[in-house]
Amino acid sequence: MMKACLLLSTLVSTLGMQLKVDATNPCIATGNGTKFDISDLFDYPIKATKGYEYTFNPCVPIPCAGESNDAAICQAADFPRAGGNVHDAIWFLDSYQPWQFRILFPNGFNWRATWVTFTEDPDSEKGKFEALGEYPYEIYNFNITHKNVKPVWAADWVLAMRK
Repeated sequence: MMKACLLLSTLVSTLGMQLKVDATNPCIATGNGTKFDISDLFDYPIKATKGYEYTFNPCVPIPCAGESNDAAICQAADFPRAGGNVHDAIWFLDSYQPWQFRILFPNGFNWRATWVTFTEDPDSEKGKFEALGEYPYEIYNFNITHKNVKPVWAADWVLAMRK
């Protein structure tokens, strides 16, 4: 039991508090006094380029040339590569001030996975989707900044922490 508590403590401090993804909508997650919905941040799918072009939709699987029927991200390389799956996503709440959370999309082509970090930016009216590169090998990394990266609901005690 002590080892399990230590492992959980290490994961939470390293990865943040895990949020529970909604069973009917993969763009909604709740936990630790919050509820996030990223469905309307952008008109998905969105694209970014860093060496390759990437197409991203965290809400509805995108076609990726037969690589996956559940792709959240597709890399256009010598052949399309799925970078992780919509319905396998794992959300982590990192910060209340500013609001920040990350989503891990695992189970892509040949063990590929994708990390997308969402950060609240009050000055980012339309939002920004930025490809950071592939590091370590076969792990795609992206940043999203947007004024609406914030919960659609938060408990009073959570809101009090932001004051």
